[in-house]
Amino acid sequence: MTDTKLFIGIDTSLSISKNIEKRKQFNIKRVQYEDLSPTVTFACYEKQETLVRTYFFKDVLILFVEVTPYIQQFEEMFGYGETEMDVVVTDISHETLIPKFEKVIAEKKQGYTELPYLHVYGQKYWHDDAIIVGNKTALKELRDVIDNAIQYGEGRLSASASDGEGYELFISCLPGETENNKDWQQMTLPYQDKEMYVPNVDEVDPFSLLKLYRNLLRRE
Repeated sequence: MTDTKLFIGIDTSLSISKNIEKRKQFNIKRVQYEDLSPTVTFACYEKQETLVRTYFFKDVLILFVEVTPYIQQFEEMFGYGETEMDVVVTDISHETLIPKFEKVIAEKKQGYTELPYLHVYGQKYWHDDAIIVGNKTALKELRDVIDNAIQYGEGRLSASASDGEGYELFISCLPGETENNKDWQQMTLPYQDKEMYVPNVDEVDPFSLLKLYRNLLRRE
């Protein structure tokens, strides 16, 4: 996972961009701009010595933004990212990135044959059963996100419960076993029945272990 980078895709056709005013408000400077092709432009921004790379595909109005601690300011400038256009890489060269961006754009154009519905029912207490229930679209996406997490350490997908309420599911791949990994030892256990299990104050929220996706969390 050394030097692994995450880019999110933003469909800018869904938002009214006022990024010049927002850039001034957030003190974000554009330090590089380049036309890579007739349809793709590259721009690099800087805030407090942090560089943020972006790629804009003019023909489809899709912007890919590198995730940094300032990603929520970029979403305010350009619009919110869509989980199905996440791109994780260890090589940030144009030659590597652009084909990956083109691949997720092509998949987005295909659209859903059905919306992804997914329920995750955890254990009430130790030794209790757990179950995941989803339609075929959701389970295929879950499979792909798990493959991504195995390769890069993390992944996420968007799904809905059967009442139509959407949510994001994050997947984290922790190495090793509990005996040799302090994250496993310190993490809150997944039991839901608070009469049977109450977490200790020193137990760790599993969301705090996220690295690639930490800056995209909107939990209170």
